[in-house]
Amino acid sequence: MALWGYFLYTGVTDPLGGINSLWPLFGIANQMLAGVALIMCAVVLIKMKRDRYVWVALVPAVGVLLVTCYAGLQKLFHNDPRASFLAHAGKYSDALAKNEVLAPAKDIGEMAQIIFNDKINAGLTILFLSVVVTVAAYGLRTALKARKVGWPTAKEIPAVYRDGKQPEEQSEA
Repeated sequence: MALWGYFLYTGVTDPLGGINSLWPLFGIANQMLAGVALIMCAVVLIKMKRDRYVWVALVPAVGVLLVTCYAGLQKLFHNDPRASFLAHAGKYSDALAKNEVLAPAKDIGEMAQIIFNDKINAGLTILFLSVVVTVAAYGLRTALKARKVGWPTAKEIPAVYRDGKQPEEQSEA
C-alpha cells in the first residue's frame, strides 16, 4: 500500500509530470498482463485436452509477449535517452556530475528526483519482465506435463446458480 502511495505522490511531484514517467510502465504492464492471461488460457486448454484450440490463445500470447518484452528491453537498454529509462538517468546523472541543471528540472533536487524515478521505473520494468518470463516458463512446464498424461487434468465444472436450480430447470420455470 505504501508503494502505491509513493507512486501517487511521485506522479504529483515529478518534474517531468507523473504521467510522462509512468505511462510507459502502464502500457508495458497492461500488455504483459494480457500475455500472461493468454498463456494461462493456453495451459488450461492443454490440460483439458483441447489441443486443437490452443493456437487461439497461444498465437496472440506469443505475439503480445515478444513485442512487449522487446519494448521492455528497449526501455532498459536503448542508447537514446528519449527511449530508455537508464539512458535518461545516465544523461541526467552526467549533467548532475557537472553541476548542470537540465530542463524541465529547475534545481539539483529535481535532477536527483528524475534520476531516482528513472531507476525505479527501470527496476519495475525488470520486475515485470522477470514475472512474465517466470510465468511463461512455468506455463510451458505445466503444459508439457499435461501433454504426457493421457486424460484431461483440468475440467469445467457445472454452473452453480444462486437458487440452486440447474440450467435445465431454469428453462422450464
